[in-house]
Amino acid sequence: MNNYLDTPRERMRDDPFGRIISLTGKSPRTWPSVGAVLGLVGGVLAPALGTLLTVANWFTGRQEASLYLGRLSTTLFVLTIPLLALGAHCLDLLEAKAVTPSTSAATLFGENAPVSTRPALRRVGRHVNKGGVAAALLLLFTLPSASRAQQTIFNVPTTDVLDKGKVYAELDASLKPNNSEALSRFSSFVPRVVVGVGGRVEVGLNVTGNIQPGPDSTTLVPVVKYKLYDGGDNGWAIAGGDHLFIPVRHRAYDAGNYAYLEFSKTFKQTGTRLTAGGYDFTRNVVAGANRAGGQFGFEQPVGKTVTLAADWFTGKHAAGYFTPGAVFKVGKKTTAYAGYSIGNQNASQGNHFFLLELGYNFN
Repeated sequence: MNNYLDTPRERMRDDPFGRIISLTGKSPRTWPSVGAVLGLVGGVLAPALGTLLTVANWFTGRQEASLYLGRLSTTLFVLTIPLLALGAHCLDLLEAKAVTPSTSAATLFGENAPVSTRPALRRVGRHVNKGGVAAALLLLFTLPSASRAQQTIFNVPTTDVLDKGKVYAELDASLKPNNSEALSRFSSFVPRVVVGVGGRVEVGLNVTGNIQPGPDSTTLVPVVKYKLYDGGDNGWAIAGGDHLFIPVRHRAYDAGNYAYLEFSKTFKQTGTRLTAGGYDFTRNVVAGANRAGGQFGFEQPVGKTVTLAADWFTGKHAAGYFTPGAVFKVGKKTTAYAGYSIGNQNASQGNHFFLLELGYNFN
């Protein structure tokens, strides 16, 4: 193991919680420290409490109480991203104050300063003795090493694209084990494959409509995504994409389309990434008429192998779900996803289910 990873100081930097405690502990009564703590703690508690209230709402028989719990849980879900953005912004301010231009790389890293590339390609173990390069790459080194080159968070696309020649495959499984008056138990499986073609473009194919019980409505969905802007160190990215739906079995329509444009912001100190954008589904894809709205995502690494994540499609239609969960890096090439999808409508009547995904990077 490399020496710089063995020291307590470097272990603190490699631990996001340690970095947060270190930054806020230096001046705990200043407004950036208070804002960082309130924002990050509130951003974690808000969706957790919102989920608990949603579950409680399923078992509430009184209409007034159900209405109140529904509004309160929705408010908590909506507050999640603003709270996390506040916390991450305050950490940026604390980090900027802590790392001044006069701070040398030797002070920050010692003699053996690591060289890093972007998070998905960082190679632990490379060193360089040039302090200027190490200082310039300080913020990139603080990000976790988990790859983010998947096509989606859970359902909402990310702004990542695969590098040229890279291949990624995934199997998504939606499982509803319980039975209810409104919705019966079911399972659905969606295989997908994505290939990087270069020029910040990736293409892929999803196969949807594999639902049991009931007749399959198998649909081929060729997809394309283009990363219009990659801000690198500034953390901003813009991407757009298109999914073409081609039913091939038990056709309810001839063809359909899903197009989107979104941006993301990655906060350097914590690795937090927020995604927001707009979408448009053509007629019959998710409802009997055209549907447009917003799509949002949140990712928060809590270590080298675990990332808390959530995404949300607005609207009352077949894609209108809020899905919180976690992403697990279970190997160099394998990633597992576990989430729980809660419908924007009829959640109290059973419109919620487990979502499990398993992805594999071939190269």
